[in-house]
Amino acid sequence: MKTKILILGDGIGGIVTANLLLKKARKKKLELRIQLVGNSPMHTYQPGLLFLPFQKPGYKNLEDIQKPNAGFIAPGIEYICENISAIDIEQRQVMTEHRTLSYDWLVLGLGCRTVIEEIEGLSEQWGKNVHGFYTPGSALRLATAMEDFNGGELVIDIADMPIKCPVAPLEFACLTDHYLTQRGLRDKTNITLVTPLDGAFTKPVCNDVLTDILLEKKINIVANASLDRVTDSAMYCPDGQEVPFDMMVTVPPHEGSQLIEDAGLGDGLGFGHTDKQTLKSTVADRIFLVGDNNNVPTSKAGSVAHFQADVIVHNILREISGKEAEPCADGHANCFIETGYNKAVLVDFNYDIQPVPGKFPMPVIGPMSLLKESYLNHMGKLAFKYVYWNVLLPALPIPMVGSHMSTIGKQMGFLTR
Repeated sequence: MKTKILILGDGIGGIVTANLLLKKARKKKLELRIQLVGNSPMHTYQPGLLFLPFQKPGYKNLEDIQKPNAGFIAPGIEYICENISAIDIEQRQVMTEHRTLSYDWLVLGLGCRTVIEEIEGLSEQWGKNVHGFYTPGSALRLATAMEDFNGGELVIDIADMPIKCPVAPLEFACLTDHYLTQRGLRDKTNITLVTPLDGAFTKPVCNDVLTDILLEKKINIVANASLDRVTDSAMYCPDGQEVPFDMMVTVPPHEGSQLIEDAGLGDGLGFGHTDKQTLKSTVADRIFLVGDNNNVPTSKAGSVAHFQADVIVHNILREISGKEAEPCADGHANCFIETGYNKAVLVDFNYDIQPVPGKFPMPVIGPMSLLKESYLNHMGKLAFKYVYWNVLLPALPIPMVGSHMSTIGKQMGFLTR
């Protein structure tokens, strides 16, 4: 009888895990039944949501950032496009709207979601003077709002943490600065970034670099300020601080999956309790969590899900062979951070090592520069769209970039200065 591997969620984490598991199982000549369950037949390239509001070339409409999921799921994987209704960890079963599925091992890749209803007044103002870009529909509506904007107080707000891609609001601020300059409206606009963090980023060295970039662009930063309520002309923090706006672009609070909570696997917000090194559930055996729906201390981003998939596949195959899962996840994350004017910053870090300057992926040669603005990094950001569709989702190896962060090319002495 084939070992049953059930993967819930058809985002990047679920698809990459399924594809990679099939490849590695075949190399080991293992007979697995891999089932991937999700309810999103169209796959969204989520980094593209950042560019839709500015109508960048190649990012004009949803067709530019969406493709059918079925085209990226390898033959040999059973794709079930249905709503999931419940997870029963005692019986090792998952119920969908049409069937009950059993599993020997379960991978949760259910992602996370924005919850605008959690903030007083946000639902009422959404799509009027308050917008977002973390969902396809809101990003397109924001494109119209940006085109209609003629200057004034523009507030970019992070309601609370955690969120998907923590640097995206900073990127949006930089791209807005560039966009308004091109339209001749920058001198008529005050741009303010409001964040619950101590600064622009969570890691000190990177925070200094990104803060300097924002301040050079005359983007104001209001730190240690989460979002409590919204009116049609101002946002308010829990301490009563008021930030007025003519237009507000907010990143709403995020929660994980209610399925995870209902199964008794969650932390109260729908994020599954996860061992940060094995990526196993700390609540139930034979369950792994990939990507945004786990609660490990690293960024909720596509690169992280991709790296985590490699660890999870490795550990599932170990457990199938009777061995224990290895504590080999290091929290590797990397991303290009758009800073406007056709430049970007590249960061590469993990649980223990924060972003530092250097060259990537090779020392001296690079060709990418770490923690430094460059045109080449910007081109890397644009090229990532091709890499995403043609390398990441099919679970192909990325040359010189693995699931474990390398210190090669990094100025590690910078951390002791």
